[in-house]
Amino acid sequence: MDIGSKLRYLRKARHLSSIELAQRANVSQSSISDIECNRRSPRLNTLTSLSRALGLPLSELLPVDDLLEHPLKENERVLLDLFARLDDTQQRHLIELLQSFSEHKEPVRAERTVRS
Repeated sequence: MDIGSKLRYLRKARHLSSIELAQRANVSQSSISDIECNRRSPRLNTLTSLSRALGLPLSELLPVDDLLEHPLKENERVLLDLFARLDDTQQRHLIELLQSFSEHKEPVRAERTVRS
C-alpha cells in the first residue's frame, strides 16, 4: 500500500477529517490532500508529525516493509521510530556515534568515572 492510501486509511479508521488531522499534526489541509492523492511525497518531519497525530509509531505509517526484500525486525522498527523523533543535529550525532562503533574491532565499553 502506498503512503497516501495508508494515510487515508489510518485517518478514516480514526474517524478524522483531513482538516482535523492537519490541525493535530500542525500541517496544512492541502498537504494532507496532496499526500493522500500521491501528488506529493512527505518529508520525514511531516511523517513524524502525522504519525504522532494518529497515535502511531512512524514505522506503522511508512510502507518500509513493502520496499525491502526482508521485513524490518522489531528492534530496527524501534530504532527508526526513535531516530525520526530526533532533530537534525541529534540525528547527525547519532550517526557519528554508530559509525564509531562499527570502526572499533572490540566492543565499546562505557568508561567508569572515579568518584572521590
